[in-house]
Amino acid sequence: MRVLLVTDYFYPKSSGGTEKYVHELAQGLRANGIDVIILTINKSSGSYQFDNFEVHTIPPNTGNRKEVIAGVAPANNLQSFIDKLSELKADVVHFHTLTTSLSVYHYQAAKQTGAKVIFTSHIPGNTCLRGDLMQYGQEICNGKVRLNTCLSCYLNAQGLPKVISPVVAKTMRILKQPTLLSQASAIKRKHLEKIKTVCSTVVTMSNWQQDVFLINGFNPGQLTLSRHTFKQINDHQGARTNDYITIGFAGRISPEKGLHILIDAFKQLDVTSSTLLIAAIKVPTQDKYLEKLLSETKDFPNIKWNYNYTADNIDSFYNELNILCIPSVCNETGPYVMFEAIARHIPVIASNIGGMQEWADLNYPIKTYAFSNASALTQLLKEFPGNMSSTYSTPPQKTAADLANEMIEIYSR
Repeated sequence: MRVLLVTDYFYPKSSGGTEKYVHELAQGLRANGIDVIILTINKSSGSYQFDNFEVHTIPPNTGNRKEVIAGVAPANNLQSFIDKLSELKADVVHFHTLTTSLSVYHYQAAKQTGAKVIFTSHIPGNTCLRGDLMQYGQEICNGKVRLNTCLSCYLNAQGLPKVISPVVAKTMRILKQPTLLSQASAIKRKHLEKIKTVCSTVVTMSNWQQDVFLINGFNPGQLTLSRHTFKQINDHQGARTNDYITIGFAGRISPEKGLHILIDAFKQLDVTSSTLLIAAIKVPTQDKYLEKLLSETKDFPNIKWNYNYTADNIDSFYNELNILCIPSVCNETGPYVMFEAIARHIPVIASNIGGMQEWADLNYPIKTYAFSNASALTQLLKEFPGNMSSTYSTPPQKTAADLANEMIEIYSR
C-alpha cells in the first residue's frame, strides 16, 4: 500500500502541531511497512528528503484572484498537484489541511485518480468561516453552517458591529452584492458537501468536531474519532515545585491563542513568586498583535520571551515549568503542546472550550477556567496545587504506533 500524506505545512519550512502530527503518523506507518510519501507546499515543484522520507512539493497558489480566495475557482497550482498524483500513484491520499493552496478541488483531483481519499480535520476553520467556531467571538457555536448567521458572524469578525451585521448580511445575500462575499457561507456549505462526496472517511480528533460534521449532514459511518497521540518522554526532569512557580506558554502569537488573557492574568500575581516563559512562534500577519503584547510586557522582567525553540531544544523550555497554560479563545483539537506537557508530567491549566475540556473530563492533569476570563485564570493560578500531577490517575497515553494502526484500518476499509 502506498500512502500519500498531504499537508500545506511541513518541516523544515514550518514546525507547528500539524507538522508534528503528520511526521509522527508517517513514522508509525513506515514502522508497519507502509510505503509513505509526503506532499507539501513550497516555492516550486520538486522533492527533498526529511527523516529519510520522500517529500514532494508543489508551489503555493500565486496571485490574488478573488475567485480562488473565495473558493469558487481552483488555485493555479492544481495542475502541478495533478502531475504529482500521476507521478506518485498513491493508493491512499490522506489530506491534513484544507487551504487555498490545497482546496476541495485538490481533493476531487485525488479522487479522480481512483485513490481512496481521507481527510483529517485539525482546526475549526475547516468548517467555520470565522475560523474559531466562536459565534460573534463570544460563545461556542454548534458549528452548523447557516447562510445568514454565518455571514453575519464573519462580517462581525471583520469589524462590523454585531448590532447591524445580521441586517447587512441578509441585505447582501438578497442583493448578491458584493458577488463573492455575499455568498461566503453558501460556498462554505458547498465545500462541505464536496468533502462529504469525495472522502471515504473524515477523521476527527475530538467529540466537538464529530458533532460539527454530524450537524452539517455527514453520515456517522463516514466519521472516525482518532484522538491525539502522546510522544513518550524518557527521563524528563521537570521544575521542582515550591513557593515559586514558573508558568509556560508555547505557540503561535495570534489572538485566538489567547496570550493577551494570560498576560493580563499573570500581571495580577505576586511578581516575586512567579515567572511567565513564552515560547513564541511568530505569525507574519499578526505583527501588530505581537508588538502590542511586547509593549505591555516590557516593564515586567519576569515575563520572558523566546523565539528560538525548536524540536531539538524544546525540552529546555519544559524543564523550567511547573505549569503549562493554554488560554485559547477558539476551539482546539488539542492543542499539541498540551500533549507535550502531559507526556512530561507537567500539569496544564486551560480554557474550558474544545478539546481542552474534553481531555480534562477524561481525567488528565488539566484544570480549566471560563475562557476569556482573565480574573478566573488568575484565581486558578493562585490556587495551583504543586502536586497536581500526582492527584490524577492518568489514563493510558496513545502512541504513534496506536495512531498508525488506526489509520491502516481506515485505509484498508
